[in-house]
Amino acid sequence: MSSLQWKIVLVYSLLLLFALQLISVYLVQSLEQYYLHNFRTGLEYQARLLASFVEPLLQEGPKSTEDIAHLVREFSGLREIEIDVLDSYAHIVGTSKNQSLVGGRLLRDEISRALAGEQSETARFDPSGKERRYYLAFPLRDGETVGGVLYLSGSLNKVDTVLNQIKLIMLSGSGLALAISFLLGAILAKTITTPLQEITRQAGLMSRGDFSQKIAVKSGDEIGRLGSTFNHLAGRLDRNIKEISSEKSKIEAMINHMGDGVIALDGKGRLIHINPAARELLKDTFREPLPPECSGFALLKKMIGADALRLFMRGRRPLTLDLSRDNPAVDLRITLAPFKEEKEGRLDGTLVVLHDVTVERELARQQQEFVADVSHELRTPLTTIKSYVETLLDGAAADPAVSDRFLNVLSRETDRMVDLVRDLLDLSGLGYSRAELERTEVDLLQLAADAVEQSEQKAGLACPKIGLNISPELPPVRVDREKIMRVFLNLLNNALKYTPADGEIRVGAAAAEPGWLQVYIEDNGPGIPREDLERIFERFYRVEKTRSRDYGGTGLGLPIARRVVEAHGGRIGLESTVAEGTRAWFTLPVAAPEKGGGSVEGKD
Repeated sequence: MSSLQWKIVLVYSLLLLFALQLISVYLVQSLEQYYLHNFRTGLEYQARLLASFVEPLLQEGPKSTEDIAHLVREFSGLREIEIDVLDSYAHIVGTSKNQSLVGGRLLRDEISRALAGEQSETARFDPSGKERRYYLAFPLRDGETVGGVLYLSGSLNKVDTVLNQIKLIMLSGSGLALAISFLLGAILAKTITTPLQEITRQAGLMSRGDFSQKIAVKSGDEIGRLGSTFNHLAGRLDRNIKEISSEKSKIEAMINHMGDGVIALDGKGRLIHINPAARELLKDTFREPLPPECSGFALLKKMIGADALRLFMRGRRPLTLDLSRDNPAVDLRITLAPFKEEKEGRLDGTLVVLHDVTVERELARQQQEFVADVSHELRTPLTTIKSYVETLLDGAAADPAVSDRFLNVLSRETDRMVDLVRDLLDLSGLGYSRAELERTEVDLLQLAADAVEQSEQKAGLACPKIGLNISPELPPVRVDREKIMRVFLNLLNNALKYTPADGEIRVGAAAAEPGWLQVYIEDNGPGIPREDLERIFERFYRVEKTRSRDYGGTGLGLPIARRVVEAHGGRIGLESTVAEGTRAWFTLPVAAPEKGGGSVEGKD
């Protein structure tokens, strides 16, 4: 039934069938009422005729029972009806049926109404005779009272036979008329649907991009005018689609090669376009690829949050906000611009532009931190130098003892600034560009021994005991020797500063995960509070700032150590318990054995 032709034929046939059925039902019911009325009239006439003979006999009492029975039998034989004569108590006085019923009581609804003085009749099915019969209860009056009932019934077989023949005739005629109407309807519908099928075929070709075919117009009626209009529409669409396709190609080329991410949603929040830059930014931000069936509003909610999305949907005005992620570190500037319908003002779509500002913000933040930190760290030694120089210029230089002491202080503060500038340059080189590592195969035991020797020489006689616990069986590591030596020295210097002279420092190493060795430096110094452990690797951060300055620290040793270890692909950490000691550790890559033997040097 997907064809319009057969739908028209079906509707046409159903309407015709409904009209025929309505006429047939009305006609059959009218004929049935007519025949029943005639049958009832005849039965009532016979009842009145018989009542004129029975009423005098019924008044005479029991002595007239035989006469009533004889009269009933004769009358029923002539008229082919069944007759029962009942007294005022519904007892059978005479009957044309089985005489054994005489004296019995017969109760029917119509008999009850007749005993009340009302003539009653009905038609119903008789199970014993398996036919419809018509029943008439006629009251027999004795003056103003009802002295009995004349109960007559006749078969409706002849009436039903006539009605059935009429129904058969009407059914046959209706079927023939319906068949002819169906054939004519199919022919008529085909004249309507054939041009429509041609238009549908042409529309299918247009949907596949073929606008070259034209519809043959054969008439000047509404369908013919529809075909002509469709041909004109096809030509216009062909020209417009070519223009739109050209403009779309230009726009897509520009969007796909933009550095900023662009996402487009339709009015229902469905994702209709996303350029490669947006996919990469979202993948970097959420660390997972964009699902193929991702909802546009769900993506916006994930990016900017439910509150910001609700604000944008309610205001329908351009909205700009920032999105930051820590792992990985990504900063995005997200701009949402709505598309509105000019007339109704309804949201017809949303354009989302993602601009990656991670590098710009990181550079700005590092520049600000660098200036602030350097200014803070240089202020103290410069203030000291300025005050001592002013004192010397005011006349203290004339006293050799005072001038020598002041010059020694100036020398220490100058060395401190030189160390600070050197550490800042090293840290800047490791942070702003990829460090260039001169990796070679290095014996870890020898490297640690050299670092311990240098640290002991620098510490002098007040140096705590340093124990070296590295097995010579450990494989060599592939590292930049000078930079890893700097890590050793920084960690050892920290341990030496805060470990008392009678304390102990242990340097050891062991195999960690496959392909890596873990080096640790332990001391039994005062330890580091838990709240300071999270910030210990920040630049210029000191646990006890005044105490660290007394020891000459710059606060850059641990940040430099972390940058060097991470540049090698390793990890570094610090564990400490107050009043028990501190354990610093870092991992180094094991040198892979070469097939040809020997070691290979190179740059990373």
